[in-house]
Amino acid sequence: MLYGGARVEECARLQVADVQLTARTGQLRLHGKGDEVRTIALPPAARRQLAAWLDERGTHGGPLWEGQRGPLTLSGITQAVLAVGDSAGLTGRRPHRLSHTYATRLREGGADLAQIQALLGHASLDTSARYFRAGTTEQAEIVERIFT
Repeated sequence: MLYGGARVEECARLQVADVQLTARTGQLRLHGKGDEVRTIALPPAARRQLAAWLDERGTHGGPLWEGQRGPLTLSGITQAVLAVGDSAGLTGRRPHRLSHTYATRLREGGADLAQIQALLGHASLDTSARYFRAGTTEQAEIVERIFT
């Protein structure tokens, strides 16, 4: 979610076959709203973590995220995200917050609105545009940088 902007629903639908990893590249095929499919590139940290999970889980077909009682549901994924957040001292961090962080980091890194729209699978530029609203601290930094 953090490294691909995936929605919790998209994570729940992931199959092992949707993950393509090599030593230098990786991509994930996400099945989104309205049966839209998009492929996203995975950064090195995501590739390492997915490879480690597949080593533990095995690479046989089926749902990517399995727990002791079978495939993780939306609720199961949400509970896992909340638990990891709690253990990191970030209480109440829900899965959607991770995709917001992904989009914000893309914007801060210089991605344009159309790139963010495509990476998040948004149908409308207006949906992606909310990540381009800079906070007061960021606005002050921009003004300072430009007019110094």
